Amino acid sequence: MKFQDIVIGGGASGIATAIFLARKGRRVAVLEAQDRALKKVLASGNGRCNLSNVGVCADRYNAPDFVKSALDAFDGRLAEFFASVGLELRREDGRIYPYSFCAGNVVNALLDAANKEGAELICGAGVTHIEKQERGFVVATKDAVYSGENVVFSTGSNATSGIDSLDLLAPLGHKRTAKSAAISYIPCGSVKGASGVRARAALTLYDGESKVFCRQGELLFKDKALSGILAFEASSVYSRLLRKGIKCVGSIDFAPDKSTGEVEAFFASSDGDCVQALCAYLHRALAVAVAKRAGATGKAGDNAALLARTLKNFSLEFDGACDIKNAQVAVGGLELAGFNPVTTESVKIKGLYATGEALDVDGECGGYNLHWAWASAYAAARAIAGEGNV
Repeated sequence: MKFQDIVIGGGASGIATAIFLARKGRRVAVLEAQDRALKKVLASGNGRCNLSNVGVCADRYNAPDFVKSALDAFDGRLAEFFASVGLELRREDGRIYPYSFCAGNVVNALLDAANKEGAELICGAGVTHIEKQERGFVVATKDAVYSGENVVFSTGSNATSGIDSLDLLAPLGHKRTAKSAAISYIPCGSVKGASGVRARAALTLYDGESKVFCRQGELLFKDKALSGILAFEASSVYSRLLRKGIKCVGSIDFAPDKSTGEVEAFFASSDGDCVQALCAYLHRALAVAVAKRAGATGKAGDNAALLARTLKNFSLEFDGACDIKNAQVAVGGLELAGFNPVTTESVKIKGLYATGEALDVDGECGGYNLHWAWASAYAAARAIAGEGNV
C-alpha cells in the first residue's frame, strides 16, 4: 500500500502529526502496534488528561537546546489546535486540561479529526522492518508492506502500556539510550509506618555532595516508596543518575518555611514528649518516624536540637529503579545528535523524522510531555509540508 507519509505509532505525537499532515492534503497512514490508538493519553492526568502547562519553556526539559525551536514554533497554537478538533481548554493551578476534564473526550476528538481529515489509522500493525530506498521507504508489518515518501517515527516508550520499538532505527544508523522510568514513584524504604500519609515538604536530591534537585510540594508516603507530585517531579533526575551508575541520596525538609532555629525554639519550649511536639508539624505516623530516626525519647525540650535537625534534614536512601510499567513516561530514547532540532528530521536519512517520546526528550510532571508531543508533531509536519502553515 502506497502513502505519501507513514507515521509509526498511534500515540499523542503520532496522531497529531497525521492530523497536521492530512490537513495539507497529504495521504497519511498511521501504523499502531496495539489494538487501539492513544491508550496512554486515555490514562493521562488520572483520566483528566493534562494536555499542557502555562509554564512551558525549554528549561522544563532535559534537553533545552534541542526542544526550543519546536516549542517556539508551536507557541500560542495549543488552544487553536484543540479548538479545531472540537475541544475547549481550561486551566487549573497552571496545568491545562480539556474543559470536560475527560481524557476520553480528547481521544475521541483526536481520532475523529484524523478520520475526518482522511488519515488512515491501522491498528494491530506492529512494524517489523523499515528500509530506506532510493525514493522513500518500505515499512513492513507481519501482515502487510507499506511504502511512503516519508516516515515519522512516533513510537513513544514502554512506559505504562507502551512498547519499546526504538531498535527498529538501528539498521538506519540511529543510536539510542536505554529507557527508564520517569514521572513515577521512587523506591525508598527510609520512611516506615506512614503508608498513605501526605505531607507538604521540600525534597532535595544529591549526586554525592552536589545538589541536583530541590523543590517544595506534596509527598505521598507508601510502603517502600516515595510518591506524590514532588516525587514525580524528582524522578526524572533520579532515573538519569541511576542509569549512569551514580548513587543518589536525598533529604526531606518537613518544615521548609521555618528555620532550624525557629523549629528548635519551638521544641525547647514544649512540655510534651517528642512525638507530641512533632505532631505540631507532622501527621502522627510521620512524627513517630522522625522521632525514631532522631533517636529522641522523653521530653521534646530535652531533645530540641536533635529533633530540629532531623525534621529539617531527614535523610533518604533510595532502592533502585521503579518498574517502567508503573511510570507515566520514560527518560532515554533516540540520541538527539541524530536529528535536526528545528524539523525533527534525521541528519542521517532524508525523509525520516522522529517525534514525541521516541526521542531522548522528557519534560517535568505537569503536562510538559504531552506538550512536547504536540509541538514535535507540528515541527515534523511543518517540515514535511514544506515549512508552510499546517
